[in-house]
Amino acid sequence: MADSSGAAGRRWSAATCGRRGGSEVSETRAEASQARPELSRTRSHHGGSKTHGQAVPFPMLRAEDEAPTSWLIPRVRSLLYDSESLLSAAQAGRRNKGKGIRAWYTSYTTIDWQHDDVREQARLRGLRAQGGTRGWWLNRVWDPAQGWLLVVLVGVLCGLFAGFISEWTELLAGWKRGYCRADWRLSQPICCRLGAGECEHWHEWGPRVVSQQAVFVAVGTVYTLAAAVMVVRSATRVTGRGGVSSSVETSVSPTVKLAYYGAGSGIPEVKSILAGFVIHGFLGVRILAVKTFGLILCCASGIMAGKEGPMVQIAASLGNIATRIFGKYHTNEAKKREVISAAAAAGVSVAFGAPIGGVLFSLEEVSYFFPNKTMLRSLTCALVAALVLKAYDPFGTGKLVLFQTTYDMDYHWFEMLAFAVIGVFGGLYGALFCRLNMAINRLRRRTWLGRYPVAEVGVVTALTLAASYGNPLTRLGLGELVGSLFQECPGGGRAARADEERDAERLLCVAGGSAGEYAALLRLLALALANRACFAVATFGIKVPSGLVLPSMAVGAVFGRIVGTCVEYLTRAHADWAVFAQCPAGDARCVIPGIYALVGAGAALTGVTHTTIAVVAILMELTGNLIYTLPVLVGVMAARWVAEYFSAHGIYDRLLEHAGHPYLDTKTQYIHTRRTAAELMQTDLETVCVDYEPENSLALVAARLERISARGLADGGFPVVGARGHLLGWIACAELDYAVARCRDMDPDTVCFFNNPLWQMDHVAHGPAAVPHYRRPPGHAKPDSAPAAGRLARLLRPWKLWAGGAAATPLLSAGQPPSYHTHEPAADSESTGSDEPPAEGSAIAVPCYKHRLNDFTPFVDQTPLTISPNSPIELVANLLSRLGVSYLCVVDKGVYCGVIFKKAYIGYVKELEEAGYVR
Repeated sequence: MADSSGAAGRRWSAATCGRRGGSEVSETRAEASQARPELSRTRSHHGGSKTHGQAVPFPMLRAEDEAPTSWLIPRVRSLLYDSESLLSAAQAGRRNKGKGIRAWYTSYTTIDWQHDDVREQARLRGLRAQGGTRGWWLNRVWDPAQGWLLVVLVGVLCGLFAGFISEWTELLAGWKRGYCRADWRLSQPICCRLGAGECEHWHEWGPRVVSQQAVFVAVGTVYTLAAAVMVVRSATRVTGRGGVSSSVETSVSPTVKLAYYGAGSGIPEVKSILAGFVIHGFLGVRILAVKTFGLILCCASGIMAGKEGPMVQIAASLGNIATRIFGKYHTNEAKKREVISAAAAAGVSVAFGAPIGGVLFSLEEVSYFFPNKTMLRSLTCALVAALVLKAYDPFGTGKLVLFQTTYDMDYHWFEMLAFAVIGVFGGLYGALFCRLNMAINRLRRRTWLGRYPVAEVGVVTALTLAASYGNPLTRLGLGELVGSLFQECPGGGRAARADEERDAERLLCVAGGSAGEYAALLRLLALALANRACFAVATFGIKVPSGLVLPSMAVGAVFGRIVGTCVEYLTRAHADWAVFAQCPAGDARCVIPGIYALVGAGAALTGVTHTTIAVVAILMELTGNLIYTLPVLVGVMAARWVAEYFSAHGIYDRLLEHAGHPYLDTKTQYIHTRRTAAELMQTDLETVCVDYEPENSLALVAARLERISARGLADGGFPVVGARGHLLGWIACAELDYAVARCRDMDPDTVCFFNNPLWQMDHVAHGPAAVPHYRRPPGHAKPDSAPAAGRLARLLRPWKLWAGGAAATPLLSAGQPPSYHTHEPAADSESTGSDEPPAEGSAIAVPCYKHRLNDFTPFVDQTPLTISPNSPIELVANLLSRLGVSYLCVVDKGVYCGVIFKKAYIGYVKELEEAGYVR
């Protein structure tokens, strides 16, 4: 075995270390000497990296946020991710140092879940070490209570924001048609409930100067233009080639984009953030303000824009901002995502008034990891948000149910076929919507259309409002339209309604039962269906805050009402048919068209988003009616089966793919065409050879960073290897970039060190952890070997760091004083001539990373996750998806062979999806 390992090491050495010697090193040095790159953190990030001849599917990007610095709007941090207390504990040996020190995550990178778990465990061990009353208070009361206090606070904030948004949306929407004479600050529904008559205090805009239609279109267009200006002015510059977020368009050059974080739904980005992706500024205060006021304006304008998706982003922003109160969440990205996941559930809860549906939606659609503790906190957050919204009472009804129904009739078995037909339509509509909308989004990115976002918003709004005004159904807002379609005939469900809403409910009910009346109603509904469906496709993606949940429900509800009206006509005109034997005799009603609208709303939403259980729960809580759970389930499941026949992913997953976010779908099962890790690993990645010092100067390391950034792998890293190719660790580009930036005042020819043995030692000089794992510890020396202290001194002589060592050290720049850890120095056994090892418990001086700038050892992950080249591809998939790691090092008997990046694996599974290798 030893011969085999040695042979493997020699083969690697000849192929790798020798490859960088001679002419290649000379070329690299010449490149570095000509470029002399600035040793700073400002580097260009380009795409176009290749893995086995193919471009990396998700190249590195960088966000340049120029927002002012404050507690509420902090600048993207460039300091260390690990706190000073944890670093001191690591140097003293009280913490596992194997994972290394991390810099703050840059934008468009993936967090290290394992490192954050190690940091959390170190924090908990520190708390457990405290005794007395303070220790009991911290461990038993204060630390566990922080999470619950945080989710309660986020729930309160979500309820207040939702109430504010709903109140002002109703007020601004009413101003398109008129105002309240009693009090101009009252919305139309509240104003209509003041007087004894039908809306006697509400004043419609008269045709004295311009027509009501012109005012309707003009005011709505002004609303959306104001929202678009806010979104465009809050854009973030993004540098890089390749995939970008779904709201990014070319602005300056092919490598400079503009990210409109305030536009769109926000659910795809929140979904990728919960999966570990980092997007600085997306959940910040500035985008929160833009999303809040922009959502009010867009929903009030009357376009096909819902508030449910943006409410998820608003709630997630509130959760992200609230984590700054408690350090254990603010300084730990993994813990922070637990709060954001709970906040996402609260966002859906306040958007629909459905706390249980919000938790299920977060579980089924948004969250990546959803353990039981997160589920309980999500339910608490959603419950508190719903209670606060009910107390706020933005609609003045005192009810949390948005579309309350009072169906007084049960369904019949012959209606199940109609419910299944509605479900098939929902699946077909969802598949068609996804394809058309993604085609329009690609058109926006590739053509001139994306360079004029404000003009596009104005045109879409004007066309939508002008085409919708003539139809009394499409003239209503989305919430009013869906509520009217859900109602039973005669519409006595709500005591006080606006004139237009009451007129729409009267239009939906046929009193006489003649074929002409039904034909006129069906014609009106068909026109409304075409209008809502076309503008829903065109609107989703413009640069304003807009969701697709309520627009999809509106399209499905209109089609469901059409089917319900047809069935109602058949039961009246052909009551003698055997299939209608269960219907009552005479002219009594046999079916309720509103039930069909309810089923259609759920089917269309499922077809677009591929969400099932959450949709059923939301609809039941929306209407406050549990009797019709089975019809809704029939329609939802039929829609899901039909939609999955055309595509395995809903609109949110498609937007993630369109955005270029490295999101790994754990719900889809793939039929792998590659069998082992060796077939997927990347072998052309540069390495850091610790035994080849001429290659590790500051200038050459900086040039190496430039090259890997130009390949689009700036969120990757470098393997740290020995002369024989044995893998010693991994240093990420972010940490290496930070380490190089600290040395910007040093000579570019200064050698950097990546394998300082003292950083790998505990403060006790004996035991298995005393020296690196690939060297024999002094306490385990053979009897006939050299004295342990002498061997340890020879090991550390090149570093001049044996306790009380020489002042001149290769780790220090000229004129820099030596700095050691504050341990009591031990006697130098080699200088005194003693063969005895240091006494048990004596200290070794550990270098301080702050002063030894060119020692990069603290930033090296000494325990990277490794697999064998012969490991099955299924093991690779499980490690990348379940552990959340961003890379896997492939080693053969300890010798480095290659690396598998998570982004490369995602590109591989995308190829499987396109080829149809999906179960």
